[in-house]
Amino acid sequence: MNRKIVLSVPADINYLATVESFAELLIKRFELSEEERTAFSRRLRITLNEAFVNVLKHTPVPENALVEIEFEIDTPELVIRFPDWGKGVAIDGCYPPYPQKLIGSDHLFLKTIDGEVHFSVESDRVLKLWFKDFAENLNPDNLLENVSEGGMGLSIIVKTMDEARFVWDEERGHYLEIRKHLGNFK
Repeated sequence: MNRKIVLSVPADINYLATVESFAELLIKRFELSEEERTAFSRRLRITLNEAFVNVLKHTPVPENALVEIEFEIDTPELVIRFPDWGKGVAIDGCYPPYPQKLIGSDHLFLKTIDGEVHFSVESDRVLKLWFKDFAENLNPDNLLENVSEGGMGLSIIVKTMDEARFVWDEERGHYLEIRKHLGNFK
């Protein structure tokens, strides 16, 4: 059964706690063991926090805007969509819709302390994010070398959820789509 819930809050950092606490309401809709509930709650709160902060910090938020966060509950999966008022990710000077020659290509998005966030161009309107982990090769003396300014939130989202994509839709505009398959809490 597919259920859709929209959380609408002012585009103001003072509403961060409201966005985070919504995780607890969502989790009640799923049949989970106590251990799964605890693990999912922690990941979901962090994801909602990071995605909301990213919207406020990294997109040109219109004055007096509401951030409308969509949640699709389609057991056994949760889909979350955060709006993005930017132009999208530029690849070789191109914004979505991307030219055919870019489809299937992979690109480095940003470097973090323990790896790199990359994206693959899935279609002319979709970028799939993925994480290349190199934590096992970390040299503590060089932790901050080559780390991009910002971007840790996106890294956290990519690592704690199952899928993350930037999507461009002519009617809805840009949005970050996050998926979590229930039962996959490792």
